[in-house]
Amino acid sequence: MNEELQKELEALTKNLEGKSKDEAQKEIKAFEEKFNKEIDEKVKNLVGEEVKTVREQLEKERAEKLNAMQEHLDQMDIKLQKKGGELATDPSVEIKEKKDSLKNLSKGVGSEVELKTLVTRSGAITNNAAGFFLPNIGQLGHKERSLYNVLPKIAIQNGNHAGTIRYRDWDDATKVRAAAMVAEGAAFPESTAAWAWYTKDLKKVGDTIPVTEEFFEDEQQAYGELDRFLSTNVDLVVDDQLVNGDNTGQNLEGLNTAAPTYTAVASGIAAPNLKDLAIKVRNSITRDRGSKYKPDILVVNSLVMEDLVLAKDANNNYIFDEATGTLGGLFVVVDENMANNQIIVGDRRFAVIYEKPGVVLSKGTVNNQFNEDEMTLKARKRLLLLVRTVDKTGFAKVTDVDTALATLAT
Repeated sequence: MNEELQKELEALTKNLEGKSKDEAQKEIKAFEEKFNKEIDEKVKNLVGEEVKTVREQLEKERAEKLNAMQEHLDQMDIKLQKKGGELATDPSVEIKEKKDSLKNLSKGVGSEVELKTLVTRSGAITNNAAGFFLPNIGQLGHKERSLYNVLPKIAIQNGNHAGTIRYRDWDDATKVRAAAMVAEGAAFPESTAAWAWYTKDLKKVGDTIPVTEEFFEDEQQAYGELDRFLSTNVDLVVDDQLVNGDNTGQNLEGLNTAAPTYTAVASGIAAPNLKDLAIKVRNSITRDRGSKYKPDILVVNSLVMEDLVLAKDANNNYIFDEATGTLGGLFVVVDENMANNQIIVGDRRFAVIYEKPGVVLSKGTVNNQFNEDEMTLKARKRLLLLVRTVDKTGFAKVTDVDTALATLAT
């Protein structure tokens, strides 16, 4: 080790007092940058082979100095060890205590240095990328699919159907049932029967999201989650439309729009609850059309249902039997898209979802995306909820449960 290097190491040791290992590494980096500048300065006025020879010599000298400094720091790094169960101390304090020994070490004089700082994960390893990586991505919560899951569905395949559902129903405006008792020799009454054609178009629900080509190439797991994200977004709109679509513009005719309104009548029921009301609504459907309809579902949100689920009788027994999942013979469909304080009762056989199966996922470029190395992911679904005109009497809705219950009590 030459005299110049010994002096530099001695200066480095003094400079390290009170500094961490990371700070010491910065000192080496600063020295290297300084030496690079010196090399450039020394060779800038040289030419030809002389430049190569001088630069090689300077590079060799720099490597020797850096190796010697790094070895010197490695010797000091034993300060990171804990030995003999003794408590660790702050590195800067120990460097000050061992200053003389470190100086001797830099001069090549035999000396043993023992520094006893505890090695910790956070202190000894910075920017640690190690870890146990979970193989999946956390999922977002959303409303449960309820009404969609219980209604019948018919798949519409590709073909020459023009995206339109056509059906023939009775024309209520001209239909007359005239049958009556007939006396001998009297003329028979005459009924009127008339039909009309009706059409409904499939409606479309869609969503898009732009991504870069690099995202598609480098983040396959996250890219797959985007497909799921878009599909779920479409499903959420479908579920809301099945309940609340108002049959205007591109909206579906949701069950709440298709169902006639039930009007409660005074019934003198003591302390009526949701079960009483559900039975009354069911009977209003079957009273005149029981040969056709067998109402089997009660659509309600959880807030309205809680009033019954949590209700108790005089002996503190819960009224609602959750084991059967039924209420007055009706299967309870808890759909959070239903408005609060409302219910729908009906025969689900007559509310049919006509749909192109599944949510279609695709990708393409729009506007200037091709030049910008981007693409757009797209999700789309086409469907229709059809309650035929003649079948709407198979459903009834209550728009104000509290008011209806109060009426039943009078």
